[in-house]
Amino acid sequence: MNKKNLIDINPNILPEYKSMADLNPNSWDIAEYLNLKYDINAAIAFSKLYYPDFIERDGCIILGFRYDEGSFNKWFEHFEGDIPEIERHCNAYEIMDYFGINRNIEESLDLFNKKVDEFANVLKRSWEINCQLLFSDRRIIVQVYDEYDTTRITLYSQTKWTVGEASVT
Repeated sequence: MNKKNLIDINPNILPEYKSMADLNPNSWDIAEYLNLKYDINAAIAFSKLYYPDFIERDGCIILGFRYDEGSFNKWFEHFEGDIPEIERHCNAYEIMDYFGINRNIEESLDLFNKKVDEFANVLKRSWEINCQLLFSDRRIIVQVYDEYDTTRITLYSQTKWTVGEASVT
């Protein structure tokens, strides 16, 4: 048997996954877990997170759910048209903000942080694939990083250039 995938996760960090797998060794998998824990509404919402809209403006690529015209204009002015820096700041997002209000407070912070990192890496891979398909003429970097003890994600163009100039590395 040859298994191929674009992402790999550790399902054992999911609540009850391992215990259910132990009880059902021949029939338990991630699809069964999703069926037990989630509904179609969550699946639809997550699909848009993994395959987001992208806004193209003034040479920049901004995640649709992160785009705010006022914020974009301020970063554009602040970085004087430096596209990678504008993108890096406009697209920056704290991973915990996706799920912070639903965090199980009985769960250890260490386990929660492992889950945040696992999710961040899956989201990173998904956005990389999106950018490769949608922006094949550009090299987009999706970066997961730690800042102030918080896991964050952003994306930006690798090539350094400004609006109205030729592309320069």
